[in-house]
Formats: sequence, structure tokens, C-alpha cells
Amino acid sequence: MDFSISYHPITQEQMKEWYFDTFEDIGSAESLKLRIPKEQLKKHTLEELEAYYKDKYITIMKRSRELDYDNFNKWHAYFIAIAQGFFEKFYFVHGSAISSIIDPEFHDTYVTAWEDIVPSDYIEDLYVSKKIDGAFSGGAYISPKQVKQLLNDYKNDASIKELLDEQFTDNKIDVLLAALNYARENNQGLLEATKVIDQSTELFEEPSCFSNVFNCDVLSAAVYTSNLAKQFDEIYKGTGD
Repeated sequence: MDFSISYHPITQEQMKEWYFDTFEDIGSAESLKLRIPKEQLKKHTLEELEAYYKDKYITIMKRSRELDYDNFNKWHAYFIAIAQGFFEKFYFVHGSAISSIIDPEFHDTYVTAWEDIVPSDYIEDLYVSKKIDGAFSGGAYISPKQVKQLLNDYKNDASIKELLDEQFTDNKIDVLLAALNYARENNQGLLEATKVIDQSTELFEEPSCFSNVFNCDVLSAAVYTSNLAKQFDEIYKGTGD
């Protein structure tokens, strides 16, 4: 997959609070407390940032309410991921995804069907998949229980470790493991999505983001920038594409 894949720690209850409740009643957004990391407070006050990102969040939610897609992954699942980034830390890599793992047994074991966690009104008559459906899409949801199982199996099952290491190359496995560990520590699941954050192809240029980019964990940017620098170095030496 030649685009960004983000990983969003979130519970079923948080999906309801941050997305479905606001989808039903946009006014409920006013009582929600956003996550504003301290790094953002160097140039702006907390009140300024809360007002800015609350407006951005509400705009995103209004956009979702105006849609009428026949695809759950490209509609609700995707916007759940965007909404999460206003309230919680998230992670991203480029070109590697849980959805890209071919082994069906892996998905049966570690990925929860959306039908099992989403109110039927939001999923009825829509196409739905446990995998990413191209750009601007939600994908796999690993439940809190499955997060713990996947981390345990990665440590103790060589075949699971090999599957993940083959997909998440060039230190990207460190980002996935960081996301899984964060989710485990907070008893959350982990939601996969594409193009919530859209990194630049220019070295050290700030990425664009539909959510709050400052809630993206710094390890994600460090690994991505390191890999991008390596690619530039190969190009300049005439050994890369």
C-alpha cells in the first residue's frame, strides 16, 4: 500500500462517545474534552487550541453526517479514526498494514468483525470489511483482548513474529509494537486507517492531517523520516528508484 497507515488506540465505548454520539447529536461535542499535548502550548494558549480543534472536530463530524456512502469502511470506520485523533494519541507508518497480511487465520484470530461492535443502524445494507478498502478507509479493528493476545504471541510464537516482521520492515515494526503496547496499557483496542495523516514526500516537511497531527506519536515521524532519508540517499547515490 503506497500511502500512510495510521493506528488509533480506541475502545468500543470511546467510539460511541467520540463518534456515534456526536453523529447523532452534534451538540454533544461541546462537552467533550480534547487532547492537547503540551508541545502545542509553546506558542498558543490552551483556550485558543481547544477552540481551534473543537471547531475542526465539529467540521469533520458535520462532513460525516452529510455523507451517504454505501461503504462502511470509507465512511464511519474512517471518520472514527479521524475523530480519535482529537482525543487520543495515534501512530502511523508508510506502506505497511495489518490488512496486507494475507493469512486468513491471522485475521480470524486477531481482528474483530465490525458487525460485532458497531450499532446495526450504522452498518446495515453497507459494504463492510475487516480490511482497508483503499485510500481514505478504516480497516482492521483489534479488540483490547486481541491486542494483548497479539503482543503475547509476537513474543512467544515465531510464526506470528515472522508475519508481522515481514510486513512491517525498516523499523516500522517498532511503531506497530508501540501502538499495541500503548493500547494494552490503556485497555484499548487498535483501529487501522489510511490517509488520516498524509505525510509529505519532502524530507522534514510537516505532514497534513485531518485530525490533530500533534497527537501523532513522535516515534512514527522518526521512523518515517529515517526511512525517507535512506531512500533519498539511495537515489542520490544512483542505487535506488
